[in-house]
Amino acid sequence: MENLIYKGETYSSEDLKKDYNNFLKGLENHNDFTEYHTLAISLETYDPGYARAGDRIYALHELLLTAKYNLFNSYKKIHNDVPNQTENYFPHAIRRSHYLKNAIVWYNSCQDYVFQLISLSYDLHGVEITSTEKYKLALRNCSYIMLKEKLRSINTENSRKLLRIINKYGSDRDVKYLREELANNLKHHGNLGFRGIYVDKPFGYTERNYHTGEVTYSSEWKESDIVDIDETIDLLKRVHNLFVKHVREVIKFIDFKACIPTGEKALIKEKSYWVTKEKHEYRKILC
Repeated sequence: MENLIYKGETYSSEDLKKDYNNFLKGLENHNDFTEYHTLAISLETYDPGYARAGDRIYALHELLLTAKYNLFNSYKKIHNDVPNQTENYFPHAIRRSHYLKNAIVWYNSCQDYVFQLISLSYDLHGVEITSTEKYKLALRNCSYIMLKEKLRSINTENSRKLLRIINKYGSDRDVKYLREELANNLKHHGNLGFRGIYVDKPFGYTERNYHTGEVTYSSEWKESDIVDIDETIDLLKRVHNLFVKHVREVIKFIDFKACIPTGEKALIKEKSYWVTKEKHEYRKILC
């Protein structure tokens, strides 16, 4: 392949490989999430809530891999499988934009899994899980609004701390932009446009109030928001690293590894256990 000139910088094939590797190295690894899958299996007889939450952590790990895959492919400046390659960069930009839109949607969805693992850990979903259908209903109930209301109603030091952890991540400027602008545009407003790809309509239409000159209708209101591919990729990279740290903070708070009972009354951070050795009966509270 001939050298690629991208935004004023020249890349050889070897330069591109190094560039891609450096990008991947800059994304926080989350393989430590997988250990909770085995732990979740071992907790089934002690605490079904923790066991279900452990499963969601593993599911979250896989979802992050999907988001990361799409983010990386949106970063790749050249896609060798693009058919009929020419000197025109447009087909590569189109391919990158589709990967980027996928990455936006998947990264935005990741936070829902955190709500699920918290709600399942402390049985805050309000569903007695007695079947597959009830389990799916419980997952649907694991929304931010319901979780916030539950934690506020509990109103203890630990419930307030947990809510602060959730809100700290959710109120981050990059996270809010991902959720409220990028993802909302894709899910509810029709699409996103990308600089260098988006083609404006050849003409527009505007209506104004005859007396005041106020615009009463404009075809521009229907236009997609336009963002820069590389700037958006940088934002998602920051969100990825912030999110992995956020999940680790939530996991540390819940403290899965300390939840296996010993047969004695034990206060384990946010859960209190009253356990009999014979039946492993327990009660738990967010205290």
